[in-house]
Amino acid sequence: MYRNRDRLVNIVIVLLFCILIFHIIRIILHVKVYFVYSMGLGYLLFIGLIIFLIMFLYLKK
Repeated sequence: MYRNRDRLVNIVIVLLFCILIFHIIRIILHVKVYFVYSMGLGYLLFIGLIIFLIMFLYLKK
């Protein structure tokens, strides 16, 4: 049972990393002169949450 949990944690980390890359590319393509005003704070909070989850799952392992 412990091995199955480790495998699922690795899959979640990979998926979160892919989402992070997707959003970073999206931000780079849509960024304008006013960084915060053009994309809003939602993306920054979402990326921060993804980075936190990746670090939390990686360090918890």
